[in-house]
Amino acid sequence: MNDTPPTVSPVRPATFFTLAFAPSWLIWIPLTLSHFGIGPLHIPEGISSSVRLLGVLMPAVAALLLTARAGGRSAVRSLLERLTLWRVGWRWWLAAVVVVPALLMVSGLFYNWLWGNPPVMPQPAVAPVALIVNVIFLALATLGEEIGWRGVALPALQQRYSPLASSAILGLLWGIWHVPFWLLIDTLAQFGIGYFALNFALALPMTAYITWFFNHSRGSLLLPVAFHLAFNLVNVVWLPVTSNTSAFGLFIAALWLIALLILPRLEPKRHASSA
Repeated sequence: MNDTPPTVSPVRPATFFTLAFAPSWLIWIPLTLSHFGIGPLHIPEGISSSVRLLGVLMPAVAALLLTARAGGRSAVRSLLERLTLWRVGWRWWLAAVVVVPALLMVSGLFYNWLWGNPPVMPQPAVAPVALIVNVIFLALATLGEEIGWRGVALPALQQRYSPLASSAILGLLWGIWHVPFWLLIDTLAQFGIGYFALNFALALPMTAYITWFFNHSRGSLLLPVAFHLAFNLVNVVWLPVTSNTSAFGLFIAALWLIALLILPRLEPKRHASSA
């Protein structure tokens, strides 16, 4: 590598992934078995839908525990302070919160124009209280993931591998981590096994894209959180592009194209300005 990563992590990647995966899967796998009527556990769906949310928080829990063990309070403070790093230049904010949500909308509209049977339609308007609840839930879930993935995992990987290799490893493990959760929310029943392949095809270019603006914004955690939240708000609350496999495929193809374009710029120049 010709450069150093924008942040460093005192945590070993293997240790982090083990501690992130284990509690999430210990929560999700019994819920999934119960959901499909396998084994002696019979957990009511109302309880399951609440408990499964805890699994999403485990990457952040692992990141905070391991950072505290390795570096104490000062290391934890440094990690959390990156959630407030917002002076990174307008173009990186544009990359984080505009480009991919706009790509979602364009993919949905393009699919409607080409095929549109069934069309990708905006979600019905919800009451303000329901919208606020959705935003709070998605924000908590995003923090639960990104404090782990970009707070600890990506810096730790980049201390050992190139940005591209680090993105490939993180994207693959990010997809594997989600598998029990996808089963729990009936992704397989609704869309079939091919939908799992689409999600893995999404994880790789999306992770590389996040690595690109992460590395050019001094390791700001706020930008990946804003990116993840903006993506989920558009896709979950407003325009469910990923619920239509053809529209989802168009979106993935477009994201791969963007990822290939930014690939030569994945690694920041040593003394480049963040503005």
